[in-house]
Amino acid sequence: MPAPVSIDEQLEELLVGEPPAVAALVHRLRAVVRAAHPDLRERVNSGWHGLAFHHPRAGYVCALFPRDGGVNVGFEHGGDLPDPHGRLLGEGRRTRDVRVEVDAGASEEDVVVDYLDLAVDWALDRAAAAKGGKAR
Repeated sequence: MPAPVSIDEQLEELLVGEPPAVAALVHRLRAVVRAAHPDLRERVNSGWHGLAFHHPRAGYVCALFPRDGGVNVGFEHGGDLPDPHGRLLGEGRRTRDVRVEVDAGASEEDVVVDYLDLAVDWALDRAAAAKGGKAR
């Protein structure tokens, strides 16, 4: 039986055809997400061409999608989230994205974390409500 392929190896395979600046941005945003919410589990989804993040209790929260020279940070229930920075794309949809360009500065990381915090909180509240419990 072959050894399992690590997330790092799967991610490298996913990014093979991406420009180096886009691949570097995916890695940078991955580090930001992991630092902000170390309890999130990662899963490479080659069908969606992205790196998904799942909360152990709340399920799928968001993903990093390399697209057209940048990265879309897609939030599963982005349509239900507040939009404090006016950056959520995809009006009227369940999923909404925050676009990060390759030349983005460190302030973009703070924006991503703000939306990530909102998404995790929302997902935890939703999971608790589904189980008939209280919100966090």
